[in-house]
Amino acid sequence: MRKEQTQHPNCRLRIAYLPFYVDYYESVCPDFAREKPAAAKRCAEALKQHGEVLWDGELVRSIEAADAIGRKLAKQQPDCVVVVTTIAVFSAIPWAALQHIPVPILIWNAQAIRTGGKGYTMVEIVRNTGQIGTQALADTLAREGRWFRVVTGYEKNPRTNTDLARFFAIIRAVNALKRARLLAIGPSFPAMTDILIDETSLARDFGATVTHVSTDELTKRYSESFVVPPLGGPGRTPPKGGTTNLSPDELTRSSRLCAAVESLVTEHHVDAGTLNCHGACLHNPEIGITACYSLGVQNSQGRPFTCTGDLPTAIAMLILKKLTGISMYTEVQVMDEKRKAIVIANSGEGEDGIRRRSSKPVVRGNTNFKGVHGRGASFAYPLQPGPATLVSFTPAPGGYRLIVAEGQILRDTLPDAGALAGFFRFRDKDLHHAYARWMEAGAVHHAATTLGHWAGELRAVAELLKIDFIEI
Repeated sequence: MRKEQTQHPNCRLRIAYLPFYVDYYESVCPDFAREKPAAAKRCAEALKQHGEVLWDGELVRSIEAADAIGRKLAKQQPDCVVVVTTIAVFSAIPWAALQHIPVPILIWNAQAIRTGGKGYTMVEIVRNTGQIGTQALADTLAREGRWFRVVTGYEKNPRTNTDLARFFAIIRAVNALKRARLLAIGPSFPAMTDILIDETSLARDFGATVTHVSTDELTKRYSESFVVPPLGGPGRTPPKGGTTNLSPDELTRSSRLCAAVESLVTEHHVDAGTLNCHGACLHNPEIGITACYSLGVQNSQGRPFTCTGDLPTAIAMLILKKLTGISMYTEVQVMDEKRKAIVIANSGEGEDGIRRRSSKPVVRGNTNFKGVHGRGASFAYPLQPGPATLVSFTPAPGGYRLIVAEGQILRDTLPDAGALAGFFRFRDKDLHHAYARWMEAGAVHHAATTLGHWAGELRAVAELLKIDFIEI
């Protein structure tokens, strides 16, 4: 991945679609009755890029029809509903449908003209009154306490496609947690209380489940993975940047461990997880290396994994992965007062989407940890400079909390870090204040990092999950 991604074909949404039209205005121009169904169909085609569109092909024209279609769509259990008001629709009509569908709502004002001027007659004014219907419905939804967002703009403006994609990415991220199947391999790191989470409340509050795999089971899978191409396997190719500081035995062990992890992931159909190689691998006489390469491979396949048994950060990474396509396992480290930034890094758990475009994806022996059989394979490259977002998910009094900091990754590098590493500068120019606020918010000492600024979308995720949101 070389850019922000918000399309995930393997996670198709069910989108209820409600295009509305009011016959009251048809007498202004007879062309309206022909133009508005065509506009609704164009919007439906655009929505198909994001999921399955639930629509009978007709415009909804009355309260009675809206009530019936709303009840019907509710039974189909959509993930969200998109409303298009093709003209100045009276708000009672769409509300008659939406009151039956308890899911997030998007009102799409698909404006048909780019600019006003000569020729903007009364007919044109009425022809382009979709925004009036949008405003009327938005007022009604706000009064009713319903969660909704608005996408508005010229239909052919590229910004429209971006805004639509970001809305559906929010829905995917929320669904990802509500349906998450998490895997915890090995024990948690002893005494690291900030990486713990109550699995009972996780299931109760969101529907997410955790499957535990013991060190003995991992060792058994590893022992069964004898014939594996070094750092290869189904769907994987050797790293383009080559390997360094790895013996043939370390390469083989890393590849076998990667295959063992993949077999467990496949068996349990998981979406994300954690593997504490400090407790399950490094001092294991059978394995004896780190698991960083294994975790990076899982992340590259859309299943983010953390180390140390850190399930809260695995959830933060899963949210970012579904929202943006990029999610780097991150330690938030030392303040660099000269650069007015903090160091963000990991031990070699890869995320190719955040790799600096001019660098190669080198795989090398882990520079931080050595096991009883040597150093496991790990990824090493500098981070792509530019806008970035740092995220932590953590239990909090009465529920959970999402902590978000927008900023930028600097061009400066850490050439001796031997893993993924770079400098993150908070949007708040006062480094001491920003970093203190990050800590005071109760962030886990691990986090997730993505490219681009996503605080607005993450706030929406928190609202839909009904959890706290703190922006630094």
